[in-house]
Amino acid sequence: MMIKIYLKRGFSLVEILVALSISLILLSGMISVLLSSKQSYLRKESLSYMQENLRVASELLRKTLSMAESVQQGSNENQIIIDYSGGKGVFNCLGQPVLSGKVVSYFDVQNNSLYCSSAYPIISGARQPLVDGVRTMRILYGIDSNADGAVERYVSSSVDWTTVISARVTLELLDSAVQRQPEVTLTIGMRPRIFARLKADAP
Repeated sequence: MMIKIYLKRGFSLVEILVALSISLILLSGMISVLLSSKQSYLRKESLSYMQENLRVASELLRKTLSMAESVQQGSNENQIIIDYSGGKGVFNCLGQPVLSGKVVSYFDVQNNSLYCSSAYPIISGARQPLVDGVRTMRILYGIDSNADGAVERYVSSSVDWTTVISARVTLELLDSAVQRQPEVTLTIGMRPRIFARLKADAP
């Protein structure tokens, strides 16, 4: 009696190599999708963070500079120093209440952050970073030389700071994902200064 023996045929080397190649292709595709999703998420997070920084910086500058009664000597195209009267409900740029006297606010950008000082010249403890992610700040000053309350021109510096009634502030934000850094420009009228000039010019 003859006994037949059936041997199970395994995978050949070629078949194993083909299977491994297909698996690697599928795996690399999945990794690419995951990396793309992660980069997209991080980009959205960066944009959200940048937009929030822009909102905070814009609101703070607009609120503070609109109260300016005068622009101090020492201001230039990269920094601005203003003052206004203290009183009930009046705060300096650090959020500290000032009930009387003069309020000083000095804004500049250092180390990719918008800084404010409640004193000029700067004294210890008076200067703090307010918003990070700000690469540069450029300032132009609106000149009203005939005291009619209207801006005649914008300049980077002024010989007579008493003629300044507005500021045009351009903030360049820090965004490593793009070659051209995003920026925003704010034009802020210094209302107490305008009203004072108009009142002085009235008959």
